[in-house]
Amino acid sequence: MATTDEIQQAVESFFLLFNGVIVFLMSCGYTLIESGGVRSQNAGHSLFKTLLIFITSALAYWVTGYAFAFGGTPNVILGTRFWVSEKFGSRVDNQAGYPGVENFTNSNNVYNLNNQDPYIHFFYHYMLTFLVTNIAASAFAERCQVIVYVLFSILMSGFIYPFLAHWMWGSNGWLGDVVGARDYGGSAIIYLTAGVAALIGTIFLGPRFGRFEPRALPLFGHSIPITSVGAILVAFGFFVLNSGADHRITGVAYGDRVGHGLINTVLSGAASGATYYILQRLIESVKQPARHLKRRVFLSTVNSIIAGMVAVAGGAVAYNPWSAIVIGFIAALSFLLWSKLLLKFHVDDPVETAAVHIGGGLWGIFAVPIFRRTIGAGVNGGYEENALSIIYRITMGESWRGLLNSLCTAAVVMAWTAIFITILFLVLKLVRLLKVSRDEELRGIDLFQHGEPAYALRIYCAACGEQLQGKTIEHETIGTRPNFPAIVTDAEGAYGLDDMRGHRPYRIFQ
Repeated sequence: MATTDEIQQAVESFFLLFNGVIVFLMSCGYTLIESGGVRSQNAGHSLFKTLLIFITSALAYWVTGYAFAFGGTPNVILGTRFWVSEKFGSRVDNQAGYPGVENFTNSNNVYNLNNQDPYIHFFYHYMLTFLVTNIAASAFAERCQVIVYVLFSILMSGFIYPFLAHWMWGSNGWLGDVVGARDYGGSAIIYLTAGVAALIGTIFLGPRFGRFEPRALPLFGHSIPITSVGAILVAFGFFVLNSGADHRITGVAYGDRVGHGLINTVLSGAASGATYYILQRLIESVKQPARHLKRRVFLSTVNSIIAGMVAVAGGAVAYNPWSAIVIGFIAALSFLLWSKLLLKFHVDDPVETAAVHIGGGLWGIFAVPIFRRTIGAGVNGGYEENALSIIYRITMGESWRGLLNSLCTAAVVMAWTAIFITILFLVLKLVRLLKVSRDEELRGIDLFQHGEPAYALRIYCAACGEQLQGKTIEHETIGTRPNFPAIVTDAEGAYGLDDMRGHRPYRIFQ
């Protein structure tokens, strides 16, 4: 008969396994948001991007990534064992074959691991690595060459993210163990990292043709239903990822924290989405922009909900519900501010990846020392006073020290990510492997880069003329732009619009 410890280990291992599977679905959700948020002639490219990242990130994380993050006998900078999983999980050398983990809620002092199987631990953290890389790469949509995704994925999965994960969550990691910073669900380590990488890459890639020249015009996505399905999967992932931040569910205190994580994620996302929608409608009612200049309200509202969930992730298991409402409200303001700021500087982010994850992640890491509860879970699964926060202990200096810790975390994440992503994209730009040609961009990357369209329809929307959306830009507002090629792509190639007007599939969209 199984002992209590064996049952606990089985429960904790399955909990982490389940969370890892859901995080994979969450990554798929981000892909659907991107695919539905771009134009139809580039949708297949977005899907293929995720497939490439899945392949390359898995190999890179297996070779070096996991060893850097959680390798045995670690120091404050990096792990030093388990390259290509060598001796991983072996029961020799006094349990040295087990990962070096310290997320400050350990239940197993011998293994220094949350009573979980080490291979499941590898699987779960690889899924987080895949998530970070996939989120960041979504900002490169509609203009990025395939080789960029491969090299970007290797760098992010094998080097950049693993170091940050070790510094915060690994045993002896200097951010978590020495500085004393806390980021339970990854507001900074996961999402801010992805946002900064997305921003740097987008700046190097430059805007899509027609986005800001001759005037700023939104390039609408082709499928709201696909985007909405992606949003549901992403929200599902946040419910699991935020509530499972402790990697443990047994024990009365840990069960309580899982429940808090679920409720706080729902409330923060709802508060952020509602705040953004109301503010955007108020702004439009005052400015009254032309119809072709209005923001994509559906996609932006989805992004605002995600921003709220990103912001609360840093301490979802440690907040009271009213705090989640406040965090979500401020997250919406942060997202709106970053979105407007990037547009002002002509940074073309097709699905607002950078604004969502920088706006939400940056605010989220600072929210932890402000709002977290002072009561937490002890090693034995019970409650104990183990944290300080400004709201509940405003007169204590240690409470305010948390803000400095968060500032240190944010600065480290942003600087570390920006330096290496800048180097990668600078080299790719110098060797001219960064961006597809203008002809490929206009006629559709699906056909030119992959040789197959995403859909069976023979006719795609014009490159930026919005033919599939009633031609609202070209014909109803500013007229046909003489310097913008009017091209419709199909399975065989590209044709001018004048040659296609008599074609029956084209007339369907008139």
